Amino acid sequence: MTIATLSSKKQITIPAQIARRWNLKQGDGLMFIEEGDSVRVLPIKRRSLLEMRGSVKTQKPFKSIKELRKIAREEHTARHAHPKS
Repeated sequence: MTIATLSSKKQITIPAQIARRWNLKQGDGLMFIEEGDSVRVLPIKRRSLLEMRGSVKTQKPFKSIKELRKIAREEHTARHAHPKS
């Protein structure tokens, strides 16, 4: 069992053996889940968008950047068009 101490700023330092075991790096998070009189701590690994690429299946194929820019221009123009008198 490993013990961490709460600082005056309500912060704790993750013990080295836990950080190594879960391969925690700067920027990773910890989720605290209250369960009655206890708290469960789960690691949350921060992943870049490139690492997550392909993790979600889409229903439609993606549009090309050229098509997306065209749509964005059209929406911008429609939003900022002066009303006709």
